[in-house]
Amino acid sequence: MATGLIVASLARGYSGFGFSALLVASWSLVTEPARAVALSLILEVAASIIQAFSIWRAIPWRRVALLLAGAALGTPAGVWLLATTPAHVMQAGIALFVLGAASALLAGLRLQRTAGDAGTAAVGVVSGIANGAVAMGGLPVALLLTAQGDSPAQIRAALIAYFFLLDLIALAFLAGEGLVGGDTLLHAALALPVLALGIGLGTRHFLGATPESFRRTTLLVLIGLALLGIGRALFS
Repeated sequence: MATGLIVASLARGYSGFGFSALLVASWSLVTEPARAVALSLILEVAASIIQAFSIWRAIPWRRVALLLAGAALGTPAGVWLLATTPAHVMQAGIALFVLGAASALLAGLRLQRTAGDAGTAAVGVVSGIANGAVAMGGLPVALLLTAQGDSPAQIRAALIAYFFLLDLIALAFLAGEGLVGGDTLLHAALALPVLALGIGLGTRHFLGATPESFRRTTLLVLIGLALLGIGRALFS
């Protein structure tokens, strides 16, 4: 579990996305998906607070607001799926979602034109469903921003701001379903030093290296974890 946390934290510090996808995909192999999702959301909020100062000026607030409006509609459906779906089905769903989204990003999908307000809000709805159900709401948004050809710095700032607000909403719904307890908060607190270390190292690489190489590595790791998760779900 520590390995999954440090890899996810490095990805978050470097690119602004991939934390929950990596963490939930790896931790769901050894614990219940609902527990992994709750922990990842708490740690995502902490990560956004850690990174807020460095990305504040680069945040595209209008785009973040449109995504968040859509996510507010999609999150309740995602949380309902998380609370009502059997564990092995959730594992398969997590793995398939990661595999599809990561493969699309790796293939370098680009939009012919920039998505309008309605299109951006629609991606927010999908993101909210994915975040509430499998804590992977960043992948649809990262897919949109990458497909539009946004710069790594813009993508990173937008995702960090979006995650902070989105995860607060998702945590409120999870708490309402009884999926966030004292033990979840305790485990999140124990993970904070590793999270801060990983974010710091990832941010250092972001400032001094090209984003494409680490982004590609992150997506390849996601695909590997997804294939492993599908195998475990099929034979569990």
